[in-house]
Amino acid sequence: MGRSVKKLMCILVVAVAAGASCAPGGDSADPGGDQPFDVPAVGRSAADSPAGSPADDAGSVVDAAGSVTEADDPDTGEQTDQETPAASSGPPETIDPAVEIEPAGGDVRALLSPTGVLVGVAGELDGNYVVETPCGHRSKVVWGQPLGDVQVVIDPGHGGDEPGAVSGPTEEDPDADVPEMTEAVLNLRVARRTAALLADRSITAVLTRNGDYRIPIRQRAALADRIGPDVFVSIHHNTPNSAPSPTPGTEVYVQSGSDVSKRLGGVLYEDIVAALGQFDVEWSSRIDAGVLTVLDDDGEDAYGIARYPQTPSALLEVAYLGNPKEAVLLVTQDYVDAAAEGIADGIERYLTTEDPGAGFVDEARVFNPSSDGGGEDGCIDPPLQ
Repeated sequence: MGRSVKKLMCILVVAVAAGASCAPGGDSADPGGDQPFDVPAVGRSAADSPAGSPADDAGSVVDAAGSVTEADDPDTGEQTDQETPAASSGPPETIDPAVEIEPAGGDVRALLSPTGVLVGVAGELDGNYVVETPCGHRSKVVWGQPLGDVQVVIDPGHGGDEPGAVSGPTEEDPDADVPEMTEAVLNLRVARRTAALLADRSITAVLTRNGDYRIPIRQRAALADRIGPDVFVSIHHNTPNSAPSPTPGTEVYVQSGSDVSKRLGGVLYEDIVAALGQFDVEWSSRIDAGVLTVLDDDGEDAYGIARYPQTPSALLEVAYLGNPKEAVLLVTQDYVDAAAEGIADGIERYLTTEDPGAGFVDEARVFNPSSDGGGEDGCIDPPLQ
């Protein structure tokens, strides 16, 4: 694999095994432990890839438009605006589901495409990987970076044409001094920083999306289950605004009937609230904020992130982007660092202790969403190569 592409892959994945790092020149340093990229690749190498593959902007993150996106500086963790290399093609060509494919060799479950998109591996065809695209289609990639064992899948909620909560001036108050931010961007910032902190602690993690594109909820869950991590954590920020509160209105939605998911939620809640406690802000909170199950009228988990995955999962509503007073804080690097620290602390504590956590709400909240959100209709896949 070419040096520039290997360097880009190291930064995009942020899933380095114990002691591993991106060595000078983009080579992967092997400390002797199990690596997340120790499975031989199928198909052409980066040296054989066509013009237009990822270029030398090592900190860039590829999105579907090849435009400027925000990435973490790998040394400081701060957000930086960098030009992203243009993809070599548009949306990927799809493969008819009826076409027979061979099992993927080497127990490859997922890979990073040349454009930094994480995709599940369905098998092989004509010496190339057949992958499941973010929108749920099958497509071929001529090369990619296979993943090995991964402990944590982090899901930055929303993306693409589904920005989620939005802060900024409104029609009712167009002159309001409120920073403009979409939840999709903020979720990705916090997710990237969380993954980097976990890597520093020798905990392997990958993100379901590395750029601004839509992934249906079912595909997020299926991707996590295919990778087979210990935990699946989905990062969100809340709206609309609720009542003023002296403490953060953090909410953690867990899988009903799952003691494992409940404990995951409990340690995440404790550590996130503790990390955010350093800020003097008029927070927003519901009266039943905490660790809770959210059920529909049929008694099933209302949110797909809790309902679909077999992997123990938790959906975080870290803070209220819809609260203008919080939004001023949420756009800062101080907030991103603190939120990510709390999430990483909770994940590490879940993986290494039997701590039960706290913040549990006994009574389930009842909610009937109009849809899962992030559906497949109108979903446009990002370029994969």
